[in-house]
Amino acid sequence: MLRRLRAVSSRAVSVSRQRGPVAVLRSCLWWLAAWVTGRPTRGRDHGTFEWDGRRLPYFVHDYHYTWLNERAVEVALAHDLLRRHPGASVLEAGNVLHHYGADAHVVVDKYEQAPGVLNLDVADLDLGRTFDLVLAISTLEHVGLDEDVLDPDKPVRAIERLRAHVAPGGLLWVTHPVGYNRALDDRLRSGALAPRRLRALLREETRNTWREVPVEDVWETPYDRLLYTAHAVVVAEFDAP
Repeated sequence: MLRRLRAVSSRAVSVSRQRGPVAVLRSCLWWLAAWVTGRPTRGRDHGTFEWDGRRLPYFVHDYHYTWLNERAVEVALAHDLLRRHPGASVLEAGNVLHHYGADAHVVVDKYEQAPGVLNLDVADLDLGRTFDLVLAISTLEHVGLDEDVLDPDKPVRAIERLRAHVAPGGLLWVTHPVGYNRALDDRLRSGALAPRRLRALLREETRNTWREVPVEDVWETPYDRLLYTAHAVVVAEFDAP
């Protein structure tokens, strides 16, 4: 908790120059109040959100305080996808689900050091096999952006390499926080990446509740760089090449 507060405080200084100190203070107070009131406790009902005509429970976990951000819906959707494909072989780009109890799959992550994680660059990936499901949860927006060498085309190559690991009839499933990487936003929006399907979730302005909306409604949504929180998430599905 203290480490997270220090990180938020350091970002507040730079963000306040853009948004103003009052707006930044209001955001910080909201975050603190929401952290206290939303913490997972035994028996607490954290509610549900609608997705593709069904109600799914928000995913609440202490790791990365999911009740405060897009992990509440992203991990819920990923777990639902895995439940609907029992026995599927799974590759995950970015070590996310291992932190939330999902262990029976292959994980590649260029930077995170953890048991069983393959430290490989997803843009050059060649595992020599294919998988029924390939997942990337808020990962590809960092590729070519949060690296020493900036390369706006690198996420495109990463998607191509991940699609190459999808078995016939399988699925590449990607969640993308809108506004974090505008170049990737534009590629998804234009259809240049040729996804089979694009869907979107939009966050309520003052609380971490989400609703499914037409994908056209979310592309101008800003990313909150003070709290590192998305206010819109796009879910992209790709077929095998």
